[in-house]
Amino acid sequence: MLNLAFTQSVELKDQIHHIDTLRVEILSIPIPPKTERKLRWEAKATRIHSSLALAHNLLSRGQVVKILASVTRHVPTEHHDVLAYKRALDYIEESWTANPKPITFATASTIAELALTHPKETIERSVNSVENAIRTTLEYLENQTDHPVIQAGIALCLLSTSAAIPGDSGLVARLISATFLAKHGFDIRGLLTVEKNWFSGESSYDIALQSHATQGNLNHWLQFFAQTLADNLEERIRDLTNAKLHQDFPAAFWELNDRQKTILAALSEPSTTMTNKKAQKLFGISQITASRDLSKLTTLGLLFPHGKGRSVSYTKA
Repeated sequence: MLNLAFTQSVELKDQIHHIDTLRVEILSIPIPPKTERKLRWEAKATRIHSSLALAHNLLSRGQVVKILASVTRHVPTEHHDVLAYKRALDYIEESWTANPKPITFATASTIAELALTHPKETIERSVNSVENAIRTTLEYLENQTDHPVIQAGIALCLLSTSAAIPGDSGLVARLISATFLAKHGFDIRGLLTVEKNWFSGESSYDIALQSHATQGNLNHWLQFFAQTLADNLEERIRDLTNAKLHQDFPAAFWELNDRQKTILAALSEPSTTMTNKKAQKLFGISQITASRDLSKLTTLGLLFPHGKGRSVSYTKA
């Protein structure tokens, strides 16, 4: 039996009101498209590094950034965790931002298959072993009218503890929590990086998660979750108003050539797709050149890939 008990204290209500205010403030800040693209890319790199670090992956942020920026088709085994987590974040961004559909066990299964790098059969077996607990958690959350921050917080806590997937190390739990935030527009245009706050205060994060078991309720955890979310939004506002970027790469990394700009323009219609063969025909270029252009646009988060192998198609992000 899952313990879903919590009380909306005055402190928790105040924190959520503060989050609502910060969210509106961030969404009201005018950001040039090119700057926003850079900020979102930097945010995704930070989220991936921080969440993997919480799962005891020893890669530095600089290493994560270089892996994300690489367009090679031959990916070393030690880089798979980074790219798998990115695929899961891309899936959430594309499929769940402002999506009115319920988040279900099937959603959790999809995220687990994208984010975890174990053999597929192992992942399926692990997810199915806690199917009832995951279903109970998600069905409860979807049938409540709680604030999205509370929903996301409960999802993260339970899927990290009593409904945790064996071998997950919290990755899927954090991604499903992110799905609830994206669904209700609390990913803040892809700029939220709350995983960084959890990693920088890892011991507090672990203690707060375990308080669900030690105290028999979700009160301490939800206050911690809301506070770290508010702290991160305040940091993001400072970043936006000061126009600070990590500048991991030279300006040329962000520049697009004429072909890449034309590909984006051709995909302005939402139902339009691009493939390697279409790009070859459009520009009279080789398969390798088309692949490099499409990979660059995907790396920058401007295109979403669909399918595998030669059947991959791309849509505009």
